[in-house]
Amino acid sequence: MVRIKVKFFAYFREVFGAREKELAVEKGTTLAELLQKVIETPQQEKELLAGGRLKPQVVIMINGSVVPPEALESRRLEDNSVVAVFPMMGGG
Repeated sequence: MVRIKVKFFAYFREVFGAREKELAVEKGTTLAELLQKVIETPQQEKELLAGGRLKPQVVIMINGSVVPPEALESRRLEDNSVVAVFPMMGGG
């Protein structure tokens, strides 16, 4: 088992009811599999996913590096990884 910390930012804190969650998952778990474990309600799924894919306005980072949506299925988590979930930031 590996320990993973998932941190939520902006309105995702309200959606998931926490600033962060710690989980123990099987070694070799992918980021996509982790997201399925984190999602507990239909509203949470609706905010992150559309048609089983990450919504374009959601940004996922592992240990400070952005993970492209197409890599969710292949990116494996390592012990003590920190996964950040936040909305795309705009500005100008």
